[in-house]
Amino acid sequence: MHSGRLLKRRRVQGLEALQDLVPSLPAAPLTSPLFTVFPAEIRNRIYTLVLESEDILTDSSRSLYKQNAFYYRPGYKQPKRIQTALLQTCQQIYAEASLLPPAVNEHTFWFYRSPPHVNDASSPLNYFRKMTPKQRAQVQHLHLFTQQYFLEDDHWSRIWEGLKMGDDGRSLRGECRIVPKKMTVTFRHTDWWHWENNDPLGIDPFRPGRTRAADMGRPVCPHAAARSWGNQFSSIPCLEELVIEFETIMRKTDQLDAIIQQALGWKFPIDAQEGLYLIADPNSKSAYTWAGAKEAELKRQRPVWPVNTEAGSESQSAQEQEPIPAAPALVPFHPQSDLGTGRDVSLGNHSQFDVNTEKFYVVFLTWRKHRVQE
Repeated sequence: MHSGRLLKRRRVQGLEALQDLVPSLPAAPLTSPLFTVFPAEIRNRIYTLVLESEDILTDSSRSLYKQNAFYYRPGYKQPKRIQTALLQTCQQIYAEASLLPPAVNEHTFWFYRSPPHVNDASSPLNYFRKMTPKQRAQVQHLHLFTQQYFLEDDHWSRIWEGLKMGDDGRSLRGECRIVPKKMTVTFRHTDWWHWENNDPLGIDPFRPGRTRAADMGRPVCPHAAARSWGNQFSSIPCLEELVIEFETIMRKTDQLDAIIQQALGWKFPIDAQEGLYLIADPNSKSAYTWAGAKEAELKRQRPVWPVNTEAGSESQSAQEQEPIPAAPALVPFHPQSDLGTGRDVSLGNHSQFDVNTEKFYVVFLTWRKHRVQE
């Protein structure tokens, strides 16, 4: 028992020794125009552009997600990575930019149906444990892809289990603390209850359990409402902004628009005793469409990750000859054209809208922290 505790203590001490990472390159004179000409604000902008995550560049379609994958969508057509070579150039750049990657990039989690290559897709604790305390302190933006049933079945606490949220309270050695200011929650078309059966859309963040379309707007018992996911944002007291992305199929635009009208009245408590709530900003509403796999293809979808075949094989050659499809892109929604004809409209960067694709309707709405006088 004693030797086991000793090994554990040494392991913790070794991890703590690595918490403040220091580059091994010697300090260089600041004679570069980057430091003598450009002000810190410009340098910071350059660092940010370089250290933002980007698609892994490839000359073939083998790394692209399948179009009928649940995780294929605008901004998510293939794996991404953060290029950190810039941080290896000199100590001054490292000192100025080493904490930018966790600050300027979203930290994305999936509950469930994630890309199969993503590590710790549904475990924020394991994900953030791999960072140093200084890196975790820079985390600004969390992005959750979550199926509706996951939130409505009271799994909210499972997401943050083991994490410390906010900068209040005494910091303890070994704890995993983050202080996010922004959160995005995405409900994909395939995240709604029984989407494959064409069930009407229904959602109420203050009603525990499934909310059917007929239940929306009905009063909820206050005791039961306390368990709902909409009343759990108090567990993230540092949160200042919430964005919810609602997505559905085009034939359900009216249903989603009705939900958005009710969502404008949702108030998410951060600290009800202090009157702090996340309040919807009506001017933040923005609607888009994008072209993806047909709903029938989504129903038949099975998680499949492209397998790299041996160089020179016939299957690889065939794949490399296939044209790389255009990236899925959000296009501003125009009711007259998008709903008037039901046919192809200007799709921006989309490939030509055809019988193999279907349009989806996406609405973003933002809530911001305000003090409310009860």
